[in-house]
Order: sequence, then structure tokens, then C-alpha cells
Amino acid sequence: MTEARDKTRSFPWKAAAVAAALIVPAVLTILFWRTTPTVGRWGDSPQKTELAPSHPAPAAATPAGTDPKKIYDENCAVCHGADLQGSGTVPALARPNWPFRENPDLLLKIIHEGKGLTMPGFRGRLSNQQIEALIDYLQESNRKS
Repeated sequence: MTEARDKTRSFPWKAAAVAAALIVPAVLTILFWRTTPTVGRWGDSPQKTELAPSHPAPAAATPAGTDPKKIYDENCAVCHGADLQGSGTVPALARPNWPFRENPDLLLKIIHEGKGLTMPGFRGRLSNQQIEALIDYLQESNRKS
């Protein structure tokens, strides 16, 4: 009798464990779907990202003009910090091992499309000239570090 009672008590725990083993990975996959690299394996060369055709943006949409420091301050500094040093969850944009030094096309792609759940895409929010000026600013900042 005791043996039969032990089997019935353990059954709900087994069912909950099986359900959790199936549901938790599915939920995590859905939540983090866009955080995986779209380039391929690490070390693969990304395909060159073409800039969208230039369209004059309304004056209110481009208050920064093409001054790269001002573009950075108005669009990036809130997350990446005024000094490009990042925070605990956001990467620094000035560092000795700058991954985009030899591959600015990947940086262009990330700025255009965004990355993961926290980095928004800026296509349509910044003009092509502003994005190019921002990339030049980041590349120059990383030549100094």
C-alpha cells in the first residue's frame, strides 16, 4: 500500500518536470530568436550590406546633420555611454579589440538592422550620410584606443 501511494505522489512532479523540459526551451527560443548572429559561424565574412537609396529626410528627423559626435550623442550615448565605454549589458564602442576594425560592413549592417532585443535598427531613422559619419567616428575612436 505504501509503495502504491509513493508512485501516485511522484507522478505530478514527473509530469511537471517533463512539461518544463519542453516548454522552457521553446519560450527561450522565441524570446531570443533575433539575438543569434545572422552572418553564420564566427569568423565567417559577412556579405556586404548595401546602403538603402538616399532619400532626403525631413528636417525634424535629422537634427544632428552629419556631425558624428552629435549623431552619437543623440542616438547612441544613452545606451553605450557618452565616453563609448558601454555598461554592464551594453558593449563598449571604444576598445582595444574592436571587432569592426577590419570589417566596417558588419558594423553598417548592425546599425541598419539592429541586433538582439536591445539594439534597435536605425535604417530610416538616420540618413545614409549620418550612418557613414557615425561609422567613421567609431572607427577613428578605436584607432586611438
